[in-house]
Amino acid sequence: MLRRISTKLNDLSLYKKFLLIVVVSICFSYGVFLISFRIMIRTYEQELYQTNAALLNHVSSPISADMDAIETISYNILTDSGIQEQLTLLADSPENSRLALVRRDLYESLYPYTFYNDYIESINLLLPDGTHICMGNSFDIQRFSIPSLEEKSDAAKGRVIWMPETHPGNYTVCGRQIRQIKFLKLNKLASLYIVIDLEGMITDCLIDAGYSPENAQFVLTDNGTRIYPEYAFHDEFCSRLAQESAGTQSSYRIESIDGQKNFITTGHIPRTGWQFLYFRDYHLIFSKIQSVKFFALALIICGGFITLFVIQLSFRHILRHLDYLVQKIRCFGSGRPLPYSESTYDYSTRADEIGQLHRSFDEMTKNVKLLKDENYDKQLLLQDATIKMLRQQINPHFLYNTLDTVNWLAQKYGAEDISAIARSLGQLFRSTISGQTDLIPLDEELAILNNYITIQKIRFKARLDFRLSVPDNASRILVPKLCIQPLVENALKYAMEYTDETCIIQVTVQEQEKDYVITVSNTGSQFEENLLWKIQNQEIIPQGSGVGLINIDSRLKLLYGTHYGLNIYNEDGMAVVMLSIPKKQERTHV
Repeated sequence: MLRRISTKLNDLSLYKKFLLIVVVSICFSYGVFLISFRIMIRTYEQELYQTNAALLNHVSSPISADMDAIETISYNILTDSGIQEQLTLLADSPENSRLALVRRDLYESLYPYTFYNDYIESINLLLPDGTHICMGNSFDIQRFSIPSLEEKSDAAKGRVIWMPETHPGNYTVCGRQIRQIKFLKLNKLASLYIVIDLEGMITDCLIDAGYSPENAQFVLTDNGTRIYPEYAFHDEFCSRLAQESAGTQSSYRIESIDGQKNFITTGHIPRTGWQFLYFRDYHLIFSKIQSVKFFALALIICGGFITLFVIQLSFRHILRHLDYLVQKIRCFGSGRPLPYSESTYDYSTRADEIGQLHRSFDEMTKNVKLLKDENYDKQLLLQDATIKMLRQQINPHFLYNTLDTVNWLAQKYGAEDISAIARSLGQLFRSTISGQTDLIPLDEELAILNNYITIQKIRFKARLDFRLSVPDNASRILVPKLCIQPLVENALKYAMEYTDETCIIQVTVQEQEKDYVITVSNTGSQFEENLLWKIQNQEIIPQGSGVGLINIDSRLKLLYGTHYGLNIYNEDGMAVVMLSIPKKQERTHV
C-alpha cells in the first residue's frame, strides 16, 4: 500500500508535488490553529459561563435579604407590647366579655405591619383555641397545611420557619410561635404566619439584577420537589438536576430542552435551603459570541482558500518556465526543433536558478552539437584510416616472412646470434601488433619482455645483468599490454647508453593483501625528484621514454582508478618504478 502511494506521488508532476506539499502544510497549520482557536474559545466560554452563573447567584442574595426583612417583621410582631398584652388577655381570660374588643385591638395592631413589606399578602394568628385572626386575605393561609405548619412551628420553639404551599404555587409562608415575654413565662400565646408573595419577590429580584423574567424560567425545589412556580415545568428533569447539584453551592450547565438550548444555573437559598434552577435561552445570552465565532471561522476558511488560490497562481507562474525547459529537453531528445516561444522570454538576463538551468541547457545543446560535428568528422577520418590500414595489411606479413628467411639463412650458416635476433624480433612484432584487447595475462607480457631482453643481451653481452622474480601463481594476473617492456626499455636507455659499466635490471612481482606489486629497478641512473608530477605539469617537456611513462600512468588510472598509477622513486642506489595491479583483475583458470 505504501509502495503504491509512493509510486503515485513520484509520478506526479513537479507542480502537483509542490501544490500537494503546500496544501498538506496549510491543512496541518490550519488544523493546529483551529484546535488552538477551539481551545481558546472553550476556555473563554467557560470563564463567561462561570461569570454569568456567579452574577445570577447574586439573585439569591436579594431574596435572602427580603426574607430577612420579613423575619425581622415577624420578630417585631412577636415583641410588640400591645400584641403581647392582647394575646395574654385572650389566653388568660378566654370567657372575658371584652374578647371582641381585644380581637379588634389585635387587628388594629397587626394592620400597620402589612405595609412594612411589599410582598406580605396576609398576617395570620392561630390562637390555642383554634380561632383564626387574619389581617389580609384569609384565603391565603388555606393554601398551606395548617397541621404541618403547627407541627413544624412547635418543633422550632419560637424560631422562624419557612414552608411552601401544599401544592406548587406562587406563595410561601414565614411562621413562628408567639410566646409570652412578660415575666419570661414563654407560654405559647399564638402561632404567627405571614403569607408572602413569592412570585413577586423573585420577579423583582430578577429585574433588579438585570434579568428578564419573560425570557427565562425560575424554578424552586425542596428536596427535589417543585414548590415554585405553580405550573409544571419539566418536573422530572428539574428533580434530577436538583438532586445532581445537591451539596454544591452553585453550578451551571447547558442542556437542550424541547429542542432549545438552555443555559441553566443552579444554587441555594441560604435562608431556607431550597434549591433554585434558572433556565435562560442560550442563544439570547451568547448569540454575539456564537456570531463572532462563526464569523472568525468563515474568515479563516476564506483566507485559506484565497491563500491556496494565490499559491496556485504563483506556482503556475514559476513552474511554467520549468515546463518550458522540459519541453525543450523533449524536443532536443527527439530531434525536433525547439518551440517557437523560446524567443518570447530572454533567460540570459535572469539571475535565479531557472535562468541558470535554461542557460546551462542551451550551452549543453550547443556543446552537444559541436561534439556531434566533431564525432562526424572523426568517423570520416576513422573510415579513411581503416581503408589505409587495409591497404597496408600486407606489409606486416612481408616483414614476418623476411625475418623468417633471415632466421633460416642464419641457422644454415651457423650464425646463432643473428638467428636469435631475427626470431625474437619477429615474435616481438607479432605480440605488439596482433590482438585487440588492452589486458593480457602476465605470462604473455613477460614473453614480450623476454624477446626484447634476448635482443638486448646479444647487443650488450655481459654488460647487461637482467633478473626476474615472479611467484608461481603470477600467470593469473591480467596486466595492461606493454606495461613492463617500456619500463625496462627506459631503464636500458638511461643506464647503458651513457656508461660502460655493468647494469643490473631487476623485475619483481610481489603478492600483497589486495594488489600485486610490480617493480622495475635498475642501477646506473637516478630519477629526478617528482619527475612524473613535473612532466604532467609541463615543467619538464617529455621526450621518448617520458611520454611512455605518462601513457602507462594514464592507462593504469583509467583501468583501475585514480589511486593506481606509477610510483617513481630512488632506493638503495637504484632507480625504481612501481605499479600495482588489483587482484580483482586475476584471470580465472578452468
